[in-house]
Amino acid sequence: MQFFRSRRFEKRFKRLSRSLRDRAIERQLLFASDPRHPLLDDHTLNEPYLGCRSFSVTSDMRIIYRLISDIDCLLVDIGTHHELYGS
Repeated sequence: MQFFRSRRFEKRFKRLSRSLRDRAIERQLLFASDPRHPLLDDHTLNEPYLGCRSFSVTSDMRIIYRLISDIDCLLVDIGTHHELYGS
C-alpha cells in the first residue's frame, strides 16, 4: 500500500515526539500488511470526517485516513481523540 500525507497530517506529525512518530510508522506498516488487525481498532467515522476511517496508534492517538484506491491511502490527520473529535 502506498501512503500519501495531507498537509495537515504532515504538520501534526512533525509536532509529535520521536517515540509517537515511531509508533505511528509501526502502525502504518501494520495497516499496510493487515488493515483489519485488531490492534488497529479500525472504524468508520461520521461528520466532519464522513468518508474517512480511523485506526489507533496508541490508546488515545488516532490516524484518520481515506482510501483513494485499493493500493493508495491518504493520511488525513493525526492526533489525540480530543484533538480530532473534540471530546
